[in-house]
Amino acid sequence: MTEKYRFDLLTDTRTCYRYLQAGLGVIVLTTLIGLVVLVFPELLPVYDVLVMPALFVGLGLLLFGVGTHLHIMHLNVVRMMDEDQE
Repeated sequence: MTEKYRFDLLTDTRTCYRYLQAGLGVIVLTTLIGLVVLVFPELLPVYDVLVMPALFVGLGLLLFGVGTHLHIMHLNVVRMMDEDQE
């Protein structure tokens, strides 16, 4: 029997949670660095340069983690529908 779908592409569901944790970690770290900059205003130019790329990376990791999770859920639904038809 030929497989219609490949279910082994994303077998590890912990992977999407790692991306979510990494994205949230980058955003929280950027926020904490912003609080440090409030104490040391001479670091403001460096923070202004780094804050936007760091937030984009954090949000990108969050979105990739959510998309991976939704993809895994969709594959599980397709697998259950295939099992019901057999």
